[in-house]
Amino acid sequence: MSARKKRLKSYDRTLLANQPVSEHQRSDYPTGWYFARFGEDLKPGKAIPVEFMSRQFALFRTASGKVGMVDSQCCHMGADLGRCGTVAGERLVCGFHAWEFETDGRCAVAPRVPTASISKRARQFSVPVIERAGNIYFWYGPGPAGEFVDLSYFDSDRYLSIKGQVYIGRGDLLPISEHIVDSYHFPYSHKIMTAVEYDVLTNEGRRFEFRLRPREGTEGGQLQRLFNPHAFGEMAAPCVGVYRTQKNATIDRLTPPLTVLTGGTPIREGLFIFTWRIGVRKIGPDRFFGPLNRALGRLMWFIIRWNYYSDMEVLRWMRMPDKPLSVKPDGAAIREYRSFYRRNIVPGWRFGDPAPVPAPAGPGPGAGSGRPVQSAVSPNGAASRSTT
Repeated sequence: MSARKKRLKSYDRTLLANQPVSEHQRSDYPTGWYFARFGEDLKPGKAIPVEFMSRQFALFRTASGKVGMVDSQCCHMGADLGRCGTVAGERLVCGFHAWEFETDGRCAVAPRVPTASISKRARQFSVPVIERAGNIYFWYGPGPAGEFVDLSYFDSDRYLSIKGQVYIGRGDLLPISEHIVDSYHFPYSHKIMTAVEYDVLTNEGRRFEFRLRPREGTEGGQLQRLFNPHAFGEMAAPCVGVYRTQKNATIDRLTPPLTVLTGGTPIREGLFIFTWRIGVRKIGPDRFFGPLNRALGRLMWFIIRWNYYSDMEVLRWMRMPDKPLSVKPDGAAIREYRSFYRRNIVPGWRFGDPAPVPAPAGPGPGAGSGRPVQSAVSPNGAASRSTT
């Protein structure tokens, strides 16, 4: 398949239009998993160009279904593997000299070069990727990739897994990520008249869990007595949310009626995508309830789409003020989420950097600054040091 024949989604074309080359990442983002693509949108044998955190990659799926994400600039002569590359079997093939790369970035074949003679530097920088609940995620941050939230029930025959939509935003990543714990906007954006609030259950390390419940001491009418909203949320990463509706105050992680997966991913400075997917528990076996299950799934899809459309018309343009003005109705959940988000940032870390090390105690770069000094490897392989 030639580069001209690649069929890209409409959001791909928008994001890649007038794409700058070699733009440097300026913002720091939290360590964790980030949404890369709906699994349905990356067919076996397909390779596409993508950009995340101001760096270009080739995202591809092999014939057996394995997903790889490698630096788009070929280590040989610099061809763009996302645009000219094709997939042959289990490897990504450069469209210029037909070098073949594994999903871990290693060059396995270079035409007319004996396998034993292929340089150890013939390797593309690769990023850890996983596929969960129908979505493809990539890992951003130093050290080994962390665990993902258990969403195995999405793959059972008791649930419908339905992809949502991709929105393109021009603001900051933090406001769109934290809105999931903002109950203050519910009556205005979502027209929810029942008084609700969030309780933070866990906020430590890479874990953040919260619960939605009716506000204590609120007098409600008959509608509130019949419908007391409860939900349990947890962050699979600072920018990936898992929101499960609940029947009551008891937390059910594995058989919720409805699960909403959300994800915000930075493309480059001032540009991000936001996505959602739902998992809907079926009424019963498809053999007997097939039409009803599909109708329920479609209804839930429209409801969630309407709610996120209301949010995104605001969120896609939001930027954090230099000094945010907090008021009591914002609730503690917002403050706690911001501490979780910022706690997981490694200042100055970028794709390909090693883990930061403490600054030296004696005189030298970074001494006395209180900031870590990290060793980095430049694209040409030369080591450099930068204060972050």
